[in-house]
Amino acid sequence: MKTLRNLLAGAAVLVLAASCLNSEDPYEAGFVFRKPQYALTALFANNQVDTVSFISYGQWNVSRDASATWCKLEASAGKAYTYYTFPLLFEQNTTGEGRGTWFTFNDTEHPGDAYCTIAYWQYATRGDGSLGSAADVKTITGSDGSHFELTYDAQHRPLSLRITKEDVLLHQLTLSYNDRDSVLTVQDRDKTLTGSYSNDYQPKRLVGMGDTVTYASQLYDHYLSVSANYAFNLEHRTLLGSNTYYAYLLNGQSLTPDSLHCADSLSIARVTSAGTEIMKCKLKYSDYDNRYQSVDVNQLVFGTEQCDPYQLLSLFRYARQTSIVKTAYANGHENNVEVKLNANRSVNTLTVTRSNQPIVYTFEY
Repeated sequence: MKTLRNLLAGAAVLVLAASCLNSEDPYEAGFVFRKPQYALTALFANNQVDTVSFISYGQWNVSRDASATWCKLEASAGKAYTYYTFPLLFEQNTTGEGRGTWFTFNDTEHPGDAYCTIAYWQYATRGDGSLGSAADVKTITGSDGSHFELTYDAQHRPLSLRITKEDVLLHQLTLSYNDRDSVLTVQDRDKTLTGSYSNDYQPKRLVGMGDTVTYASQLYDHYLSVSANYAFNLEHRTLLGSNTYYAYLLNGQSLTPDSLHCADSLSIARVTSAGTEIMKCKLKYSDYDNRYQSVDVNQLVFGTEQCDPYQLLSLFRYARQTSIVKTAYANGHENNVEVKLNANRSVNTLTVTRSNQPIVYTFEY
């Protein structure tokens, strides 16, 4: 009896083979993987580490794609009947293109019978939708007296945002990432919101004491959910009922990482004790790419006071359109946008004109 074991444990099984071959030289061979859980693992441009964990039933070594010098496996061979855990290290992807690699674990005594291949694909974009080469915006200064200050960690994840206008504080966010438990904590002045994330570092929802920032489905008349790549909402809800709803219409565009998508229209509903104010926007886009800097510059199109700090930081990447708005038609008004770029295609200045009144936002990196 010769038994071959070659599988990924947990969420997905790659291969499981048990074969009676002949009575000569009976043996056990193969691998049982705990991590990664899938034969193909997707990474974002700012992911730098994964864990490989498995049991080997025989002596083993690793063959790999030698051209993929951007990743490093911290082991190359091992013993039989041993449990192994070691890191797999990745460089951040700044190439502007997705890239892949693979590793094959071979039973050295029975290489043709027992082996397991794992593969990785690293996107061109970070979890927030910016390209892996995108420059980190440190300050934005507006000719309307506004000032934005931002900080980041080594993985280009935002750590803080402070927005003032004429020395009046409008927004102040502080962010911390617990990578062991995959929990993001946002301190929004006196409010604390938390949300879980995966390897994109993106929360699906942030929840505090009475406050929530979350994706939400739009509904058909018969209460079935609309597919998110057709339309979706991003909602800010508060305990006191002062809520803001952003409704994006995509008409079937892909929301997968590295995809290009630009919402056809945007509706913003602001609900307060004084009533509901609705702004309906038809959007036209320029040829300028919105992924070459860390922030979503489209959040400045309606002025500093209307800027959503969570979306400026791209904490909810689906709401980040991949092109910069050229014209936003909103409730009878035109917001026209002119852009000047740096040599690396990041935004140098963004000029927003409404009713012949221009506001110039200057970016520093």
